[in-house]
Amino acid sequence: MKIQKVKKYDLFKNKEILKLKKLKNQGVCNILYKIQTPKKNYILRVFKYTHTNKQSRKNEIKIQNKAYKKGLASKVYIHDKNNSLMICDFIKGRHKKRLKKKDIKNLVKTLKKLHSIKTKNKPYKIKNDFINYKKILKDKKSKQIIKASLKEFKKIKKYKFEKVLCHHDLNKENILFNKNKVLFIDWEFACVNDRFFDLANICIEFDLDKKQEERLLKEYLKKVRKSHIRKLTSYKIVYKNLWSLWFKALEQR
Repeated sequence: MKIQKVKKYDLFKNKEILKLKKLKNQGVCNILYKIQTPKKNYILRVFKYTHTNKQSRKNEIKIQNKAYKKGLASKVYIHDKNNSLMICDFIKGRHKKRLKKKDIKNLVKTLKKLHSIKTKNKPYKIKNDFINYKKILKDKKSKQIIKASLKEFKKIKKYKFEKVLCHHDLNKENILFNKNKVLFIDWEFACVNDRFFDLANICIEFDLDKKQEERLLKEYLKKVRKSHIRKLTSYKIVYKNLWSLWFKALEQR
């Protein structure tokens, strides 16, 4: 990516671009650049993959801008379909490998705001992902993972489906901590799902112990029941297995 290509966009018509730098930390599905101007900085994401089985990129940007209005994400300025890229604000913050009590509290605060966002999107049928992986992943380990996951869905079916707008990919690299504020980035997998999927996501990604998981649930739900803990356990298995199979399928592309 060269500065000349970026300057063609109206957003930079009267702005001096000081530097266009490819970031060291790159996602699996995007190539990231930081655009520096005298007054503010931007992120340019070049899409490496199109997730046809997930929400469209158009929907991703719509959801991100809704989250921006809630103070949870950066504003998207440009979506260039022809060149498969988007440009949004660069937001400051740092990633964390472990969460302290205060971090959990602030993270839950942001998560609840996200889950309060209204959308007309239909719930994403995550079970279908495992059915599709059953068709394309034939190795013994994958078959075992799929079988175990489908078993968990039978357990999950016993619980009420609590649909909310989920980020669906809250790995450490997609969460930024800035003092008492927490922001989310990379909304490509955002969809409507059970709120426990995002909660399970956080438990797995930050390797929370039992005490931390209970604190997470208490911050989110206030009153925690045994059924909540069982439901979370099942969604943790589903989350972990889903991404294990996703990476496996990606290797076969």
